[in-house]
Amino acid sequence: MHLLAGSTGFLGNEILRILGVKDISTIALGRRTIPNLPDSVEELIIDFNNIKTITFPSIDHVYLSLGYPLYYQNVMGFMGPTLKKKFFEVDFTYQIEIAKKAKNVGARSISLISAVGADPNSWNYYLKTKGMLEEEIIKLEFESTNIFRPGHLMGNKNRFDIVFADVVSRTMDPFLHGSLERFRSIPVKKVSETVVNRSMNCKAGIHFFDHKDFKNS
Repeated sequence: MHLLAGSTGFLGNEILRILGVKDISTIALGRRTIPNLPDSVEELIIDFNNIKTITFPSIDHVYLSLGYPLYYQNVMGFMGPTLKKKFFEVDFTYQIEIAKKAKNVGARSISLISAVGADPNSWNYYLKTKGMLEEEIIKLEFESTNIFRPGHLMGNKNRFDIVFADVVSRTMDPFLHGSLERFRSIPVKKVSETVVNRSMNCKAGIHFFDHKDFKNS
């Protein structure tokens, strides 16, 4: 049994779709009901504020794809104190609690959706938080820890700021070579396919995946 946290998000919903196509038994963890669920998926609706009191069923693998809704400028590091608090709660606190609970009920492997540039020492609060979460997930010592660090995710047409970011990314991507290639944008379907495929063939140890892995999926 797989558990997916963040199934209503842009990337998480695509991961859920692929899990359904592959007929993988999955629990979709969320705040609200998801329409048109695949037959292999069941829902577990929870109040994340009470995450410590929730009991999970037996799980083999957990996907962490939760994310507080941010605007493009927030991802670039511009956040006020109130937003920082809410962002940290969702992206760090909730996710680490889910990971701990999953491990306690038998999960041996984990897939964490992080971000390119994640660094606990970054000046950028978004990247700092992502880096801190990576460190704490690694400390949990799953048999297989898979950390995915995509750049800008292409394909979301529902928000103007994201469409604008798509345009900027398409302009900048051709100039990103060598060590900078990992910062290139990537279609969300490429990332989701890599996440699921790698998670179905987990290898022991700690593994990081970036643009080169996504584009070759």
